[in-house]
Amino acid sequence: MWRNHAAMILGRIISNSSFNSSTLPIASFLVKPRFNFDNLTHQIKYFSAYPRFDFGSIREPNDAVDLYRKLVSTEPLPSVKLFNKLLSVVVKMKEYSLALDLFDKLLKRDAPVNHYTLSIAIDGCCRLKRPDFGFAILGLFFKRGYEPDVVTFNILIKGLLLVGRIPEAAKVLGKLSAYQLCEPDEYTYNTIINGLCKAGDILQAIELLCSLENGKGNCKPDVYAYSIVIDGLCKEGKVDEALQLFSSLGDKGISPDIVTYNSIIEGLCNHRREDEAEDIFKKMIVCPDVVTCNIFVDAWCRDGNVEEAEHMLVSMKEIDVHPNIVTYNALINGYCLQGKMDEAGRIFQLAVNSGIKPDIISYNSLMNGYCKMGRVDEVSRLFAIIPAKRLERNVVSYNIMLHALFCEGKCEDGLKLFKEMEALQVSPNIKTYNILLDGLCGAHHIAEAFSMLHTMEDKGFIPDIVAYNALIEGLCNDNRVGEAKDLFDELPSKGLQPDVITYNILIGALCKEGQIEEAKDLFHELPSKGLQPDVITYNILIGALCKEGQIERLKICSMRLDIQRFAA
Repeated sequence: MWRNHAAMILGRIISNSSFNSSTLPIASFLVKPRFNFDNLTHQIKYFSAYPRFDFGSIREPNDAVDLYRKLVSTEPLPSVKLFNKLLSVVVKMKEYSLALDLFDKLLKRDAPVNHYTLSIAIDGCCRLKRPDFGFAILGLFFKRGYEPDVVTFNILIKGLLLVGRIPEAAKVLGKLSAYQLCEPDEYTYNTIINGLCKAGDILQAIELLCSLENGKGNCKPDVYAYSIVIDGLCKEGKVDEALQLFSSLGDKGISPDIVTYNSIIEGLCNHRREDEAEDIFKKMIVCPDVVTCNIFVDAWCRDGNVEEAEHMLVSMKEIDVHPNIVTYNALINGYCLQGKMDEAGRIFQLAVNSGIKPDIISYNSLMNGYCKMGRVDEVSRLFAIIPAKRLERNVVSYNIMLHALFCEGKCEDGLKLFKEMEALQVSPNIKTYNILLDGLCGAHHIAEAFSMLHTMEDKGFIPDIVAYNALIEGLCNDNRVGEAKDLFDELPSKGLQPDVITYNILIGALCKEGQIEEAKDLFHELPSKGLQPDVITYNILIGALCKEGQIERLKICSMRLDIQRFAA
């Protein structure tokens, strides 16, 4: 009776799913174990007759298939535990489709299957982002007479969250207790709280946390639950609320762990509150780990305090924390951003000497640093040696190399590299196309640039203001200011608003053509668009007014620039 009632409830829960157990090939009937030995002697003889199956030899999918064939060719068929072990190994290899295929074959062969087998299959479905298949397999639980436990429901809830079906996950959670399907545990609640935070629904996550705090059940929020919410608050920019919750943990009888500390420290550092982060660091009741140290290294490097960040290497040694490639990459990038390429190279070599292999991020940082300094030769050298280091160039690597080539005026080489990138199936991103547009316009290939714009649109990319700025500047540099102005006027219809760079491009072009009044009109339009002129805007106007001999207006413009600099 209970099982029928539960099945009916679960049917309502998953009624929106497009699949059910009757539509899946894996939904064939489950058979009972073929052998039921009544005495121990027969069981010993039965199991001793089995060959030994080496699950440790499975290194790739074909190995798993071979072992499956050995299992099913054994007479009599091995126990369900061996089949479960095989499926578990395949799932750990992340070969989820293969696991489900083997599961389907087991059912068709009438091989022994139990509730654990079904849970493994449900896990595979959810990891493939098909929780609807998972719920369909759940129907087999009831057909077989099994009672799904909290572990099975946790898998399904996590599967729903993985595909963003948060309301349905919350609905399943509510039904578990309401209909006494099973008692949710800490993992159940933590999974839901984590899913809510990742979806940006921090308010609902806090409500669930509070309901657990005030509830009468045995399940209370643990340090993991609080860490999730603290991290979620920080990512939403609510650092003060996160700090308040962190400070209240002691009163709740919760001792923060390293994850809790790292979450609040990172939140503070990301909002440039390093002093408060350091204060928490000094008061930590657990040993900091490499993640803690990397948070500070990254924050100091972003703020330009690379020397202070490098000193962290000494501090890490004192507390027996070993730097990893993330530590060194932050320092390399920090020095690259400052144009200190010798120092960046020194850190790179320090990583190598420490036995840490540089990754693609290390090479990309160095390439970017040299690119900013105009050292295209070094960019090309690093780009060329990446495959020899058994690393794969990614879209960032290609973007930097493309930018370097176009900056050198090597338009044909840039386009050739882009074709190579596509041939190697390195997917371009919006930045790739912006680099191409800028490069083509810089080479006065305006028609090709507009053709590239249409290509990116056909591939599903929506051009941003950076793309149109490149086109507008290209038209202006090609003495087609009228067309540039027309494109400028079309921006709102494309869902875009010009930024100060767009205005600077047009104001500069108009001034160059002697159309000072039109340039001034655009200048006065800036505040109404929520924009403020920058130093470049004023420099353009000052240069134009000076050339026109409009001394009084020049004085006013200079005074405004001084005021802006003072206010900044």
